[in-house]
Amino acid sequence: MIAVALGLLLAAPPSAAAQEPHVPSDISPRDAPASARPVPSTSSRLDAPTSARPVPSTSRLEARGSLRSAGERQPLVGARVFAGGRRGPAWTREAVTAADGSFVLADLPALDFDFIVVAAGHERLEQATTAGFWRRRRPPVVYVQPAGAGRYRTIVAQERYPKPSPFSVQLAPDEIAALPGSQGDPLRALQNLPGAARVPGGLGLLIFRGAAPNQSQVFFGEHPVPRAFHVPGLASIVPAGVLSGLQYVPSNFAANYGNATGGLVVLTPRVGRRDGVHGHAKLDIISAGALVEGPIGRGSFMIAAQRGYLDVALKTVGRLAFGSDYLRPKYGDYQVVFDHPVGPGASLTLRLLGASDVIRFNSPAAAGGGVALSAGFHRIDLVYKKRHGPWDFLLSPALRLDSGGIETATDLRRRFDVVGLLRAEATTRPSRRFQLTFGADTQLDRHRVRSHVEPLFGRGETFDDVARGFTSASGAYVTPLLALGRFSLSPGLRASLFTGTGESKFSVDPRLHARWAPHPRVNVQIGAGRYSQASFLPLPTAPFVGNFSAVDALGLDGRIVLPAAIRYLDPRIDVDPRSRLGLMQAIQLSASVHLRLTAGLGLDVTGFWRRDRNHIPRAVNPFGQAVEDRGAVTHGLEVMLRHDLTRRLFGWVAYTLMQARVGSFDAHDRLTVRAANDFDQRHNLVALLGVKLPRRWQIAGRFRVVTGLPFTPVVGGIKYDGAFPYTSPVHGAYNSVRMPVFHQLDLRIDKTWVRPRSIVSAYLDVQNIYNRQNAEGLWYLTDYSGTQTVVGVPILPVFGVRLEY
Repeated sequence: MIAVALGLLLAAPPSAAAQEPHVPSDISPRDAPASARPVPSTSSRLDAPTSARPVPSTSRLEARGSLRSAGERQPLVGARVFAGGRRGPAWTREAVTAADGSFVLADLPALDFDFIVVAAGHERLEQATTAGFWRRRRPPVVYVQPAGAGRYRTIVAQERYPKPSPFSVQLAPDEIAALPGSQGDPLRALQNLPGAARVPGGLGLLIFRGAAPNQSQVFFGEHPVPRAFHVPGLASIVPAGVLSGLQYVPSNFAANYGNATGGLVVLTPRVGRRDGVHGHAKLDIISAGALVEGPIGRGSFMIAAQRGYLDVALKTVGRLAFGSDYLRPKYGDYQVVFDHPVGPGASLTLRLLGASDVIRFNSPAAAGGGVALSAGFHRIDLVYKKRHGPWDFLLSPALRLDSGGIETATDLRRRFDVVGLLRAEATTRPSRRFQLTFGADTQLDRHRVRSHVEPLFGRGETFDDVARGFTSASGAYVTPLLALGRFSLSPGLRASLFTGTGESKFSVDPRLHARWAPHPRVNVQIGAGRYSQASFLPLPTAPFVGNFSAVDALGLDGRIVLPAAIRYLDPRIDVDPRSRLGLMQAIQLSASVHLRLTAGLGLDVTGFWRRDRNHIPRAVNPFGQAVEDRGAVTHGLEVMLRHDLTRRLFGWVAYTLMQARVGSFDAHDRLTVRAANDFDQRHNLVALLGVKLPRRWQIAGRFRVVTGLPFTPVVGGIKYDGAFPYTSPVHGAYNSVRMPVFHQLDLRIDKTWVRPRSIVSAYLDVQNIYNRQNAEGLWYLTDYSGTQTVVGVPILPVFGVRLEY
């Protein structure tokens, strides 16, 4: 450090030009003349002749100004500023910027000098200045170009709250934004990680380690959201711009969280910036969004919103090409955050968030010619956090209003929910080796469902019913953490109570996490535990009312076979207030080994096993048959070779080998395994690489090879003659055949322009670059003697732009 400081003090600026260039008052490297533009350097040392030495000054001149990072306009704190003589004897002066980015170069022999800036994380700036530049009425503001892409800030977390699980995986903002095929969507980016299945059509669903989407939960802050994606999975309900972090736990999450037997995703919202007013606006082929944030009093605010306009484009194209619009998806969401300190170590945050979806299908085959599908929610959160000595306290009440409905010409199903939520938690650290977290959470749901069914062909009676119900899910938990050198142990216990209309279920779920680090580059982790969530068995009061799905209502040709995952893209309203309450439980085991191969390269190998059982109440279906108590067993292996995000490179190779089987329990509580479950994706390989190039170009590619999802085939048909001849299908064994193997190459190119007061970026994301005809479903011939492929998404280029200020 001393040698570097002496080198900087003895540095001499470049020789003076014959003519002085004129530099404006607000300057940046790109705006300066060619001779005065910055010279990128990997070192802060200024090379200079050995004859350069300070020269005594007989005058008392000084130069004042301030430094800011170009694009985001943040003050540069601790940057080193140098002035060097341009004529006559060589001289140097030095200053360091203050907290507001200001600097004073004092005791200058002259105001004509070479101006040099060296700031961490920014390009070296070197340019000639004149006396007129420093004698202006207002001190000049100098904008310095950030190194790298210059689009994302480094956020240093100050929270001391425990992670959802030691098995969690985190993604950096740069990685999320550059992933091909995700368009910067944080939740769709998870489909590139081990344990997460590829979803048909590239749509948004979270399928973790063979578990159904409704077995996993997504938290935004302290509370869960009713769904993670806009219908039908086009985008997440929360954009990446309002998040400070994302944690993905495919299984074995801590006792702090419950009501899920699959995996967990925790989206950590951030608060607004307090260093000035900032924001961004984005536009791509399906949506537009904007965000603005800044200080308000001693706190901050942030307001964000996005709106999908694919409905407008499809409406125009449909009417021009076919004379009518078949599909019109419309969605939008918003987030509002106010944050304010309320005392030493305490803060109060108010959040408002919501989402709305409306999809209309116009099809002659659908009931009544069309289907209207709607879903939405609005939530208000209060979050109080207090840090007092070794204690951290958290208290967060919330209120959520949910609505959803499916409507055709003859059927109507609407549901309204008023949901109250509360989380209270305390964490203490009486010693360096021991930490204790305990708390409670609850969710109270009062709902109303209206069902209306018109008689078919005008025969029969109209069914109209309004039913009300109340459900709740409450839990109390304790999670100690004991650290003993290279070994740490965290046993946890969660007690959960679920209630329905006149029924209740109780579960005590023990959990355990252990970590052992036999070597600084080796980390071994083991997790085990039981997990519970409520399940409901509908008791329909009219035919087809208790299980009403938009996919079913579309009236699709019965010869079309789609993967079962497609049915989870619409908000099925199948929890009737009169439903019977059951208890779904899962035993989860996992073990992982992490090897740090180099400073930036790591290898993770994880084995997992899960057994599900749905303890449904004794009941019979509408045909008088006993409803089976079903279950599933899933086991597999995950391997991930990951290169951490560096200045130029990031990427990983992720492989998942999994087998998921489904069956039912017999009288002796033994699981009779019958067939693959609907989400048994046997092999899943993702290879991804991103490279940051000079001049703020970035390119990333992704290649995927995935086993097709299982489905129940049609093995033949029975032909019936008569006035209206038809062929009835004969189905084979359940999920005994798979869709063809899927493989695809995606490519994304990003370009960023950093201006003094803004950042402009554009990207081109090309999916399925070699136009692979991947089958997402099958279409049988009329007599069921053969099939023809239902082709999935062809080559699809997506273009988007983003402006930040």
